[in-house]
Amino acid sequence: MKTAYTKVPFLAEIRDEPIRKPGPNEVMVRVRACGVCGTDVHIARKIAHDWIAVGHEVVGEIADLGQGVTRFKYGDKVIVENSSFCGVCENCKNDRVDLCLNMYNMDSQPGAAEYITMRENALYQFDGLPFAHAAIAEPLTVALNVIGVAEIPLNSTVCVMGPGPIGLMAVKLAKLAGAKTVILVGNSHSTARLAVGKELGADDVVLADKVNVVDYMKETYPKGMDRVIVTSPPKTLLEAIKMANFGAIIGFIGIDVGGEEKVTFDVNEIHFKRLQLRASHAVPNTMFPIALDLLKRKVIDPARIVTHIFPLDKTQEALDMAGNNKAEVVKVVIEC
Repeated sequence: MKTAYTKVPFLAEIRDEPIRKPGPNEVMVRVRACGVCGTDVHIARKIAHDWIAVGHEVVGEIADLGQGVTRFKYGDKVIVENSSFCGVCENCKNDRVDLCLNMYNMDSQPGAAEYITMRENALYQFDGLPFAHAAIAEPLTVALNVIGVAEIPLNSTVCVMGPGPIGLMAVKLAKLAGAKTVILVGNSHSTARLAVGKELGADDVVLADKVNVVDYMKETYPKGMDRVIVTSPPKTLLEAIKMANFGAIIGFIGIDVGGEEKVTFDVNEIHFKRLQLRASHAVPNTMFPIALDLLKRKVIDPARIVTHIFPLDKTQEALDMAGNNKAEVVKVVIEC
């Protein structure tokens, strides 16, 4: 079967690898689509100095069933959880599946591949969506997670930093959660993304490469932000802290590498403003039923998020497009 790997700088290699037959309680999925995540872009740009598997936003249909599988049949359309809670460890049994100590994952299998073999409990059946659109359910679960972490109150003022797919969907989710005003921060070259942000409910768009974000926020919203959702690089946490209102919560998922992951800030500012800084790492994956329902009902229209589709053998072009064409791209999906 064909599988995709990447390494710096935005190189891709299509390999022919054996198909892994499903064992007991496992299912083999014929992959139909795999989203290109910001993490994939980081890997292709900075991280992978040797070949690393591409993709973890996977959807497809059942191709083979291992012994003991009862929940699925051949041809079922399924979404793959790239990380699933075990359900039996101490934390799972104490109702903290989000802190599972024994998570199941993709075992380094490429998501951008013709087939993938997973445990039965890592799959969720769906219908009513094209495969390419269903692939964005995974990043939507990440947006749901960070919005949940931030505990957005009714009638609040929320700033979303970063207009990537997760940030854009967080704009809509913040509105659904009850925010009165949502401000989206991004750079002017992210033309397509900023346009979608407005469609999804952003009341104001701030161009970080054109104005001083903190000064703009203090002048335009002098009470400060009740919540700040940071999907942009870690260095923007410094701006988030300064624009935050007294008692605000800052939820963040932005990552970086190569020293850019290190941030120095004034702890007293957090202390005396009584701020809470909450990390969101949506592993294990949860809330796929909600995500798929929001997409199916077009509360978040997947046709506005998925802007570019590439075949598997064009993975290098897909990665390059996702990482280097912010003017046109919102989300890139690879069809397998």
